[in-house]
This record gives sequence, C-alpha cells and structure tokens, in this order.
Amino acid sequence: MPHREPAAPVVQSAPPAAPPKPSPEAATPETPNQPPASSGGAYLDATFPPLNTPKPTEKPAFDEPTPPASKPLPQPSEMNFPKDSGRPAESRRTADYYDVKTQIFGALIDAIDLSQLATLDAESAREEIRDIVNEIISLKNVVMSIAEQEDLLDDICNDVLGYGPLEPLLARDDIADIMVNGAETTYIEVAGKIQLTNIQFRDNSQLMNICQRIVSQVGRRVDEASPICDARLPDGSRVNVIAPPLAIDGPALTIRKFKKDKLTLEQLVNFGSITPEGARVLQIIGKCRCNTIISGGTGSGKTTLLNCLTYYIEPDERIITCEDSAELQLQQPHVVRLETRPPNLEGEGEITMRDLVKNCLRMR
Repeated sequence: MPHREPAAPVVQSAPPAAPPKPSPEAATPETPNQPPASSGGAYLDATFPPLNTPKPTEKPAFDEPTPPASKPLPQPSEMNFPKDSGRPAESRRTADYYDVKTQIFGALIDAIDLSQLATLDAESAREEIRDIVNEIISLKNVVMSIAEQEDLLDDICNDVLGYGPLEPLLARDDIADIMVNGAETTYIEVAGKIQLTNIQFRDNSQLMNICQRIVSQVGRRVDEASPICDARLPDGSRVNVIAPPLAIDGPALTIRKFKKDKLTLEQLVNFGSITPEGARVLQIIGKCRCNTIISGGTGSGKTTLLNCLTYYIEPDERIITCEDSAELQLQQPHVVRLETRPPNLEGEGEITMRDLVKNCLRMR
C-alpha cells in the first residue's frame, strides 16, 4: 500500500477583539475646517474660514429644477423625445401646392414684361404681379381657399422680387441668424435659442437659385467649381454659402442678419456685457490710435464691439476698412470700404487681404 502523509490539524483562531470605544469624556469634537497637523509650514497649519458649501438637503444657489432624490434621472433611452420634427403641420407645403405654383409661375413669366417690371418700385411691382396671378388663377380654374391663394400670391411675389421663402425671415428684426440645411430644413436663432421653422424650398434647385441671386449682387458666384462663397445682402447682412458636392444634403446657406440699431459702449455697460472701467479703456483706445486685436468665438460679439470702438475715432480722421465681406457700420463721415475678391473661372483676378492692406499704405 502507498504511504500517505497524515492530514494537517485544523486550528481555528478566535476573532480579533473589537477596539475599545473611547469614552465620551475623552472624545474631542471634529472640526471640519481644521486641517490635519503637518510640518509643512504656517500655511498648511493655518485655520481656513468655513466654506459656504450647501448641504445636500439645501436648495442650490441657482434656480434650475432638480429631480426628487427618490426618483432617478431618466436615461436617454427612456426619454420620450417627440417623433415629429416640430414643424407645424398646417404650414407644410405639399407636392400638389408646388405643382400648382410651378404652373402659375410659368404662366406669369410668359405674361409679364420683366423689363417694364424692373422700372417699378417694389410696391407697384408687387401689385402688378398679384393682378396677373389672380387672372391666371381664374383662367386655369384653380380651386383653393382664400388663405391658400394669399399664400400663393406672397410666395410668387417673393420668388420674383426677393429671396423666395427667406423673405418672411429677413423681415423680422428679432432674428439673429438664418440657417438653411437643404431645401426642407431651415433654422433661426432668436434671443440665443435655435428654433426650427416651417420655411421650406420647393427643391434644392430653387434653393441654389436663391443662393446664386444673393452672391451675384456682389459680383461672386457659387457652383461646383467654387462651392464656397462669402457675400452680403444689400442691408449689410453677412452670407455664407456652401454648395454640393461639399454640402452632401443640398446647399447650406447661413445668414448673419444686419442689426439696424447701432450699439454704443454705454449700452453694452447697461446690458452687463462690459464693465464701466473696461468701457473707459476702450474709449481711450479708440481715440489714441492703439493697435488692437479683437478675437473670440463665432457670435461672441466681435463686430459689435469693433463698431462700438470705432465710434470714438475722431471725425477728422480718414478710416479705411478691409474685409472679406463688408459688415462694419462706421459712423464717421470719411470712410473708405474695401473688400477682397475671389479669383475668376480662369483662376485670375484674385484680390487678397494682403493686397488691400498694402494698398492702404498709399491711401493716406
């Protein structure tokens, strides 16, 4: 038989005794603001003032609502996001509407004298178009309600005389930015909030035609060869267009609207955008010809601040501005505005910012 080693004996040890509890007389109260003892110097041994840290049961300093402690926050997969895009259903254009509009628009172009229309002012031209469109609707026996007919008249007038579906947005003073992402999606920014609108284009071709109309007014073009273009509207609003093939889902049009009210440093102080001391420093800079750089993120107010700063330049000075797309609103009488120019189809004729600045040295 094989030899086996005897099994090792099992020894059970008693559980360790709990440390003795200190008596109430020997206990010392905790001092939450007392740092631990250290040999690192007087700074580490100093007693700091108590921090005003709110307790978990206290209401936070801001007014943002907090969920109840017993109810956990919902996870993204549990949230009931609306399935609809948020665009009002009654404002959406149907395919039948665009078919009727296309037929009436084609008949209008055949019936109207565009050269004569160009000699009329905006209101007279609009009335002329409305009269012809009403006659076409009667001849074609188009059945629609009065509200639909008014919408159709406004749309056609905007297409002929303005910038199509963008006209209602351009007429609003509370809109800061207009962002068109293809023919079916248009956003606006109002009071710092981005909102989806019910504005739609017939298709990407109509949107591209509107973009071409905008940029052609400043002698520029946007197409597949030059798919990126900066321009401006007659009122000074800044425009950026990026077209296919770079914009995959259709032309992307962004308009930074021109502010009609010219702000001053005093108004910025009242708004809380700048301190009175900072406004005083900028006022001195504007009068003393200091070299100044204004930088910041998109929509942070660089152009607004520069307009306020130039207000304090002496009126007897000659001011020359060099911009990619002119948007400054200078209030002095002696101002020369210069703008860069992209190259033509042959790649020639480009005027860069360096060329403009170099030429400025010979203008004074």
